[in-house]
Amino acid sequence: MALDTPTILSGLRVLLGSLAVTVGLVIVFTFLSTFIRFRLDARKHTDSKNQLALRPPLIPHMLPVLGSTLTFSDQNVGTYWTWLKGQAEHYGQGAFSIVLAGTRTNLIFSEAGISATFKSRALSRAKLDQKLGVNVLGMSKADSIKAFPYDVDEKEKSTTARIHSEHLLSSSAVNSLTSKFMETFRGALDRDARLEEGDEVNLYEWLWQEVFGASTTALCGSRLLEMHPEFDRDYRVWEENMLAMLFGKPRLFASEAYNARDAAVQKLEAWLEDGYKQPSEREKDPEWSPTFGARVMYKRHEFYKQQGLSIHAQAGFDLIFLAGILSNATPATGWLLLHILSPTGTPNFRSRIMEELSSCQKTDGSVDIPALTRLPLLNSAFHEVLRLYVDLLVVRQVDNSAAIGNHYVKQGEQVMAPTWMTHRNPLFFKNPEKFDPERFLTKDSETGKVGYSTTGLGGKYFPFGGGHYMCPGRTFAKQEVLGTVAVLLLNYDIDFVKYIGQDTVEKGERGFPGIKKNYAGNQVVGIEGDMRVRIKKKSS
Repeated sequence: MALDTPTILSGLRVLLGSLAVTVGLVIVFTFLSTFIRFRLDARKHTDSKNQLALRPPLIPHMLPVLGSTLTFSDQNVGTYWTWLKGQAEHYGQGAFSIVLAGTRTNLIFSEAGISATFKSRALSRAKLDQKLGVNVLGMSKADSIKAFPYDVDEKEKSTTARIHSEHLLSSSAVNSLTSKFMETFRGALDRDARLEEGDEVNLYEWLWQEVFGASTTALCGSRLLEMHPEFDRDYRVWEENMLAMLFGKPRLFASEAYNARDAAVQKLEAWLEDGYKQPSEREKDPEWSPTFGARVMYKRHEFYKQQGLSIHAQAGFDLIFLAGILSNATPATGWLLLHILSPTGTPNFRSRIMEELSSCQKTDGSVDIPALTRLPLLNSAFHEVLRLYVDLLVVRQVDNSAAIGNHYVKQGEQVMAPTWMTHRNPLFFKNPEKFDPERFLTKDSETGKVGYSTTGLGGKYFPFGGGHYMCPGRTFAKQEVLGTVAVLLLNYDIDFVKYIGQDTVEKGERGFPGIKKNYAGNQVVGIEGDMRVRIKKKSS
């Protein structure tokens, strides 16, 4: 007997009603069970009289498997960490666990726990890097395993860690790279006829273009941008969406990001293939060449061949290496310049910076970089930018169950150490939400000499990560930031015109730029808004 339409609709309503009740019961049960477990575990920590490592309390959630994924993915930078900080203070905890996409993830923010995270041999990053290779760089799974091997015989084979130690972190290597960057940066500015008479620009947007060109040339040589002058457009779209791809956002909802990634990798493939046709240049092992740039690039390319990577994977690996050099140094430079040039910032900050910088200018107008890295106020302000504007997540996989400080984590889980909570902890830093350029200044009790220092801040301040996986480009990044600031302020008159793109509550005017939306862990946060300035080359 055929069913009529009303009967079918009635059946569907009953089915959907039953489904809704089932889903509702699952949500209620999940929340109540996790809430009760959380309160019991939090009390266990509070009542504990011994030094035994305990499991971090699991934050209550309503959705099985997804857990806290949706709340953690809030793109208003700092919102989740501010909430979590409140929970930590209320329950007296130094770590919590959350469920992220089915994986128990331990958020550790106690000083001892963070220090232990950097030292623990039970934690590693290979599988996480392999995921990055596939999702962010477009590698095949096989290539990602070759690019980020779990076990490497360091005595017999080259490794990226060894390459970076010898050709990126050593004094001679980093000074050579900085010198090339400064030469390229100054050369580009000198060729800009608009700056002779003076020009109005949006400071950060203009700065990004100039620094991108100089950094890419210093690292990869001049040939890349000669072949693909529009490479910066693809790179920037990819960079801004990197975390979304890492978290597995489907291509359907991020087609522009994936298209930009594919275009950037394709351009790098063509650049690599062109360079590999010139073996004579490689045989000379130069400090820098137009084809492949700094020596560290040659050495990385040798590693790629050792690992048997496809040309597509090699291009992706170069893309993430370039991002490691560019993605943090450029916004850090932007934030530092914005604070120096702000008319509403710290009184006399700019004049004091100028006084320091003038001591580092050579007679030919160039900058003494080693002297620059010793200037107390400038370096203190640089570290204050990193303290205030770095949203780094030190992420590790748990290979073997272990105690991380007094936090016990199990094999197969993840550990995350967030800078946002520690860098803004009032127990570690007074008035943590305020930009204080003098925060890291020191004074010798005997000589009265003023200096700067981050010594002794271990698990309180770690803008470059820590342990075996500390950022290999940190020394160059610092010299790049300070060098850029010095070149601009010593050689150009820069006058504030107005803020743009960021509303303030005062008189409806536009105010100091804010933080750009992004997922947690986007390292030096992006700049929302800008500063309109007039820039003019100083007369010699």
